[in-house]
Amino acid sequence: MARTKILQVSSLRKSFKKIQAVKDISFSLEQGDIFAFIGPNGAGKTTSMRILLDIIKADSGTITWNINGKECRLPPSSDIGYLPEERGLYADLPIIRSLVYLASIRGMNPSKANMAAMEWLERLELADRANEKLQTLSKGNQQKIQFVASILHKPTFAILDEPFSGLDPQNQEKFIEYIKELNEKGTTILLSSHQMPLVEKIAHKVFLMNSGEALFNGTLTDIYKNFGQQHIIDISFTNDIPHEKLHLLKYAENIAGIGENLVKVTFHPIAELKQILGNLAKIEGIANIKSHNSSLHDIFLKIVKEH
Repeated sequence: MARTKILQVSSLRKSFKKIQAVKDISFSLEQGDIFAFIGPNGAGKTTSMRILLDIIKADSGTITWNINGKECRLPPSSDIGYLPEERGLYADLPIIRSLVYLASIRGMNPSKANMAAMEWLERLELADRANEKLQTLSKGNQQKIQFVASILHKPTFAILDEPFSGLDPQNQEKFIEYIKELNEKGTTILLSSHQMPLVEKIAHKVFLMNSGEALFNGTLTDIYKNFGQQHIIDISFTNDIPHEKLHLLKYAENIAGIGENLVKVTFHPIAELKQILGNLAKIEGIANIKSHNSSLHDIFLKIVKEH
């Protein structure tokens, strides 16, 4: 059954003086998607997100929203949640006061907002600090509050710009579950992140940008199928890595050290694993070999490098 297209972006362009930040990009999101913008710094991800929210104006292109069956140029604030990359809350106000205020101006009843905010603070183990000012919190805890502020009113569509910023690995995993939970309850999500392993765990679709251009737009399955066919072998050695011998390996495309006496060798897709292992057997000093497919991180580096 076809899902409703909730956002359609066509031929979007934006320049700042001589810099073309967004170059004729097009994409769409269907209701229920978790859609990830990925790309290096300066790729145009944040600029694109701000254009969607009408924070900055595009030079050309069209944006069509379809929220609750109604087409519009920009949805009401009650239907949109936005987590900016930079801090955007009132640093010198009590945390609970800020959360309730922001939810109420997005259409949520203040008493319900207060109750929902305290429930979130309990989950985040910050309930005992509800009346403290935001500026007293660590960077990671400030990010947690910023996230709650963006989704407390249960938006139809949420834009999360670098939601994992400042979080330790344990809290990153928790945030993955929070975002999945939000999505399962009906919120369509567009997010950006530099952390490819986290994107792999959460996104349904990815949009890879570099220098304002679209390099890939599709599902995770498709990006693995189209760009992830290389053989990647992690090799550990008992002593020093014999770089000269590794560079002589047939079909070896890239050799990168990833630790002491540990190297990652990427082979062209044409190479057969049996042949690769046979050639490696001729190199002395190998302690362990591990074969795996290209990760999103590997594919990301490959596509950006070729671009």
